[in-house]
Amino acid sequence: MNNKDASHHDKIEAAAIAEQAKVELDVLLGIEKALRIAIDWEVKEGSPAHKLSTLRFLTDSFERHLTRITVRADQGGYMHRITDAKPHLTNDVLALRDTLRGFRTDLERIVMRLDYIAPGDEGGIREICMDFKSVLDGLSSHGQKKSDLAQHAYAQEEGGEG
Repeated sequence: MNNKDASHHDKIEAAAIAEQAKVELDVLLGIEKALRIAIDWEVKEGSPAHKLSTLRFLTDSFERHLTRITVRADQGGYMHRITDAKPHLTNDVLALRDTLRGFRTDLERIVMRLDYIAPGDEGGIREICMDFKSVLDGLSSHGQKKSDLAQHAYAQEEGGEG
C-alpha cells in the first residue's frame, strides 16, 4: 500500500471511528435525558419507591453504557489517534481520562447509595438526585471538552486553524 492509499485508509478509518463515537454518545445522551426526567420527577403521593426503582434501572443502563464508551475509547478509539498524531496533546488527553475516572468513581458511589437506600427515604433520595445531577452536569462539560480537543487536533491535522 502506498502512502496515498494508506492516508486514504486512515481517513476512512478515522471517519468510521468518529461515526461510531457519535452514535454511542447519542445513545448515552438519550439515557442521560431519561435520567434527568427521573431525577426531576416530583413524587406527589405515597412512597418514592417507584422513582427509586426507575433511578436504579436507568442508572444501571447509564453506567454500563458509559463503561462501554470508556473501554472503546481506551482501546484504540479516537483519543489514541489524537495522541499518536499529536503527541503534544497527550497531557490534555490524559487529564480528560483522569477527570472521567473521577466521574465514574462518583457514579459508582451513587449506584451504591441507590442500592442501599430505603425506598421511603425521600430526603435521601432527593440528596442522591442532587449529587447525580451534579455528576451528569460534569460529564456533559467533560464531553464538550473532549469534543473540543478532538476538533482542535483534527483541524490541525487537516491543515486548518487550531
